Amino acid sequence: MVERPIKQVRDGALNAVEMMRLGRLTEPRSTPFTVIHTDPVYRLRHYGEDSRRPTLKAPILLVPPLMVASEIYDMSPDVSAVGALLASGLDVWLVDFGAPEHQEGGLERTLDDHILAVDDAIDRVRELTGSDVHLAGYSQGGMFCYQVTAYRRTEGIASLITFGSPVHIHRNLPGIHDGVVTEIARAVKDAVEVPLEKIRALPGFLTSTGFKLLSVRKEVQQFVDFVANLHDREALEQREGRRRFLAGEGFVAWPGPAFRQFVRDFVIQNRMLAGGFVIAGQTLSLADISCPLLYFVGLNDAIARPNAVRPVREIVSSEIVHEVSVRAGHFGIVVGSRALAETWPTVAEWMRYIEGAGPLPKLLAAAPKAPPDARRIEEPEEAIFEDIDLDLTLLSDALTDLAGNALGRLTELTESLGSAADTFRYRLPRLRRLSRLHAEEPLSFSRELERKARKKPEQTFFLWEGRAFSYAEADRRIDAVTRGFIEVGVRPGDRVGIYMRSRPSYVTAVCSLNRLGAVAVLLNPERDEEASRELLSLADVDHLASDPEHLESAKRIFGGTVLSLGGGGPMSEAPERVRDMEAIDPDRVELPAWYRPNPGRAKDLAMILITQGDGGKSRLSRITNRRWAFAAYGAAAAATLTEHDTVYCCLPLSHPAGMLVSVGSALVGGSRLAFSERLEIDRFNTEVRRYGVTVVFYAGEMLRILLDSPPSSVDRGNTLRLFAGSGMRADIWRRLRDRFETVGVLEFYASTEGNAILANASGRKIGSVGRPLPGSTPMVVARYDFVERRFIRDADGWLIPAGTNEPGVLISKVDEAHPLSAFEGLFEEGETRKRIVRSAFEPGDLWVDSEMVFRVDDEGDHFILDRLREVTIQEDGLPIFSREIEDRVLVDRAIAEAALISGEKLGLVIRVAEHQDVEDAVTRALDAIPEYARPAFVRVVPKMPLGTGFRPAKGELSALGTRPHPGHRVFIVEGEEIRELGADAEVNGASQKRD
Repeated sequence: MVERPIKQVRDGALNAVEMMRLGRLTEPRSTPFTVIHTDPVYRLRHYGEDSRRPTLKAPILLVPPLMVASEIYDMSPDVSAVGALLASGLDVWLVDFGAPEHQEGGLERTLDDHILAVDDAIDRVRELTGSDVHLAGYSQGGMFCYQVTAYRRTEGIASLITFGSPVHIHRNLPGIHDGVVTEIARAVKDAVEVPLEKIRALPGFLTSTGFKLLSVRKEVQQFVDFVANLHDREALEQREGRRRFLAGEGFVAWPGPAFRQFVRDFVIQNRMLAGGFVIAGQTLSLADISCPLLYFVGLNDAIARPNAVRPVREIVSSEIVHEVSVRAGHFGIVVGSRALAETWPTVAEWMRYIEGAGPLPKLLAAAPKAPPDARRIEEPEEAIFEDIDLDLTLLSDALTDLAGNALGRLTELTESLGSAADTFRYRLPRLRRLSRLHAEEPLSFSRELERKARKKPEQTFFLWEGRAFSYAEADRRIDAVTRGFIEVGVRPGDRVGIYMRSRPSYVTAVCSLNRLGAVAVLLNPERDEEASRELLSLADVDHLASDPEHLESAKRIFGGTVLSLGGGGPMSEAPERVRDMEAIDPDRVELPAWYRPNPGRAKDLAMILITQGDGGKSRLSRITNRRWAFAAYGAAAAATLTEHDTVYCCLPLSHPAGMLVSVGSALVGGSRLAFSERLEIDRFNTEVRRYGVTVVFYAGEMLRILLDSPPSSVDRGNTLRLFAGSGMRADIWRRLRDRFETVGVLEFYASTEGNAILANASGRKIGSVGRPLPGSTPMVVARYDFVERRFIRDADGWLIPAGTNEPGVLISKVDEAHPLSAFEGLFEEGETRKRIVRSAFEPGDLWVDSEMVFRVDDEGDHFILDRLREVTIQEDGLPIFSREIEDRVLVDRAIAEAALISGEKLGLVIRVAEHQDVEDAVTRALDAIPEYARPAFVRVVPKMPLGTGFRPAKGELSALGTRPHPGHRVFIVEGEEIRELGADAEVNGASQKRD
C-alpha cells in the first residue's frame, strides 16, 4: 500500500523534471498529412496515409477561423475532428492559414485574401479528386465558407457545413432590441475608428492571456487537476495537445487589415445578414447560396449565440437546409466528447446522404427532444471548452468597454432613441451645411466626389451588375472622361445632352461635365424622337453624348457629331458622324491652360432637367450647384442616410428623383449607391439581398409594380428600412405597410424649380408630405380663388393663410440672404415671372408659387390635393381636386389604379384589380365619389399609361374622351344609370341604378 504512493511521487517528479527541461512531455501528436500546395496566404493539407482509400469519393474541405490555429480540427488524438472523419471513411482536406505573425506579409492580409484562398483551395481539391467539395468551417471559418460559396454562386460545392458561425452578429447582445444594437454599433464604430486604423494585427497571445486573466477559477482548477495527475504519464500525454493548445499555441495573430474589415463590415454593418459584402469587387449576399446547407448550433454558445446563427435559414436560397443543435459551447461544438459523439458522425452521415450513399443523418431524422437543462453537470473535458466561451465573451466585453460602451446596461433603450440620435447626428449637420452656403462658395457634384475619393478612396461608391466600384475608381474614370470631353472640343459653359440608358456611364458623363464647368442636359432616350429633337432645340444643345445602344437614334435627333461613351471599350470602327470617346487615351490629352477642375460655385448652372409644364408641355428647369446641394443634402437629411446604408436607384437618371435625390443624397450621405435601370420585380428581389439595400427611392406610383407581384420571401427577409420619395398614394402606402411590415415610408415634397421642401419624417400620417425641414425657407399655404386662378388678398392687399384643412396653394419665400430661400428660376423668362408672387405679406417681399394645392391639418402636417393645372371647376364654381377624389376611389382594393381627368367632360379612368368583376368595380368606384364630383363616364383600362413622373398620363387619357379604344371598356354615367358604351347589353345585363 505504501509503495504505490511512493511510485506516484517518483513518477510525478520525473514527469515534472521533463516538463521543466523540455516544456512538454511528448512530441506534438497530429494526424499525418501531406502539403499539396503552398502560397503566401495558405497551405493546402491532405490528411491520411498515401495508401489509404476513402469509402466516399467526395472530399471534405475544412476551414479554420482567424486567430485560432488550424489544429483546432486536430488538437490531440483523443478529440481530433480529422481523426474522426478519417475513421468514418472520408477524404479530408484542410486550409491552413498558418501563423501570420511568422510569415512574410502575413500581417497585411485582408479578408479577401483569406476568402480567395479558400476559393483557390476548392478549385484545387476539385481538380485533384474529380468531385465537388463539401465545404465545412468553424466559427469565422464558417463565415468564410458562406462568403466563398456566395462568391462562387455555389459552383463546385456539394454542400455547405458550418459550426457556430453567426450571420446576425447584432443578436449576440442578448436582451437588446435589434434597432438599438444598430445604434450601439454605429457609436462603437465612431469610437474605435481611429484605434482600428492603428492596429497592425491582433496578437494571438491577447486571446490566450485573456483566458487566463478572465478565468482565474478555471486556471486554478486545471492546475490542481494537472498536479493531481502528474504521476500518470499516459493521462498527461493524452491531454498534452489540449493543454498546449489552450496554453497559447493554438492562438495566432489576426492580421490588421482583415480585422478592421471584419469589424466594419460584419460587426458594425452586419453584412452577413444585410448582404452587400464585397469580395474581389463583386457584391454578394448569402441569398446567392443555393447548395444544401447543414449548420450546427451550440445551445450553450456565448460567442455565436443560437439567435445569431439561425437566421441563415431565412436568407439562403437553398432548398435543403438542416440544423443540428448540440448541447455545447463554442469550442465544444467541434472539440470534445460531445463533438465526437454528435457533430462529426453527423457530418459523415450528411455527406453520404447528399452523395446518395446513405440515409438522412440520425440526428436529423430523430424527432426533436425537449432540450436538457442548460445548467446540467458537464463531462470534465467538456467543461474546459465551455469556460473558454465565457472567457471570450468577457474579453469581447472588455474590448468593447475600451470604446466607452457599457452594453449590458442599454436594455432600457428604445428604438426612438435611434431616431432622435440620427436627427442630431445626421439631419441637423446637413441642414446646417445648407444654411451656410453662399452664392460664391465653391460647390459641385464633382467636387464632392473628389473630396470623398480623397478622404475614403477605397470605400465603395456604387454597385452595378454585381460589382463594386470605389470612390477612387469613380473619380479616376471621371478624370479620364473629362479629358475626353476636352479632347473633342467641349468647353466651360457648353450644353451637352446626355442621351443614355440609366447606368453608371450616365452619372460619369454628368459629373465629368460638372468637373469641366460645362452643363449637362439630362435626356431620356425612351421619349419619342420628335419630342427629343424639340428638347435639344429648346435647350440649345451644343453637343450630344450617347451610349452605343442609342447612337442611331441620337444621329437622327441631332445634326452634329455624336459623342459615344460607355459600352466597355472602344469600337472596332466608329460609324459616320460618331466620335468614339472610349478610343481616346486620356494620358495623351494635353490639358489646356484654361482648365481648372471643379470650377463650379453655388450659383453656377450645373445641369438642365426636363420637367412638365402647363398642358403637359415640356419645360427646362435650371439646376444650379446650389439647387443640386439643396436636393442632395435635404434628401440625405430627411432619410438620415449614413455609410451603413445602401441606396437603391431604379429611377431614370433624367428624372429629378434619380440624379438629384438618389445619386446626390447617396454621395453626400456617404452611402453605397446601387444602380438598376428600372424597377423589375425579379431583379429587385435579387439585388435587394445581394447589395444589402436599406433605402429605396421612388417617384409617383412606381411601387405598384412591387405590390402587384406575388408575395416573396424578400418581403420579410430583407434589410430594407425605408422607401423614400414623392408622389406615393395613400393606398400604396397602406399596402406597403402590410406587405413590408418593418419598412418605413418617407414621403416628401421638393419643388424642382422652387425652394420648398417638406418631409414626413416620422411616416406616421399616411398620405401626408409632412412639415418643412428645420431651417428651411418660410412656407405658407395661401387662400386661392380657383375660378379666377389667383391668390386672394385681404382689404390691405396681403395674402391670407388658408385655415385648417382649407385648400390653398403653397408658396415659399425667396431671400437671397438665406441660402435655403434662393430661387433659381426657369429658362423661360415669362415662366419665371408667372411663378413669382410679390408683396405677399409685406412690401417688396418675394415668394415662389409652387402651383400645388395643399391643405394643412390641425397639427401642421401638409397634404397634397392636386396640381393647380389639374383642378377641375364645376359650373357652380366648386373646385374638384383630383387627388382627393382618386384617393377615395383607391380605398377599395378592387380598384388597382385611378385617374380623374378633365376635358369636355369629367371622366374617371380605372384599372381593375385581378380577379375582380369589372362592372361591380365601376359601381363601387362611383359610390365612393361625392355627388358634386360624379364623372360623366368611367373608362376601364388593362394598363394605366404613366408619364415620366410615374403618374397617370392624364393628358393622353383626356385626349381619348369617350372614344372606344382596343382593350378598353367605357361606361357612360347618366344620372343614376350606368351603361357600357358600344355594348349590346348594359352593365350586368341591364341598366344599373345606384341604390
